[in-house]
Amino acid sequence: MPTRALQEATLLVLAALARGSRPGYGIIADVQEISGGRVRLRAGTLYTALDRLRADGLVGIDREEIVASRPCRYYRLIPAPRRQPAPGPDVRVGDADRDAAAAALAEHFAQGRLTLAEFTARLEAALTATVQSEIARTTRDLPQP
Repeated sequence: MPTRALQEATLLVLAALARGSRPGYGIIADVQEISGGRVRLRAGTLYTALDRLRADGLVGIDREEIVASRPCRYYRLIPAPRRQPAPGPDVRVGDADRDAAAAALAEHFAQGRLTLAEFTARLEAALTATVQSEIARTTRDLPQP
């Protein structure tokens, strides 16, 4: 994942998709609910965020359907592969490790194990981590699947 500041809209889209597969209009409704009505995504903002998340490998297309004679695309989080941390000295991490941690945190947020503030802080820490122990700190108190 390229290093860039995480936008609030992108964070909320991840949180909405952590609830499960959603069409665009469902994501917009979930973001409004998650934010307590404070954030109302427009279609352009949503699809820009989804395009970036797809390019980063965090989101994929789940399925496409025809609803009222119009195509409807459902999006989902892409599960991160699980790896055991290497024993010994702290190992440097790459983009795939950061992406896996972000997807895991989004799932824990969707399950209600993290508040929005905790999720935001941990996600920022995971996306800026340089070694395995920094990523491990973001999820060490959460259950493993």
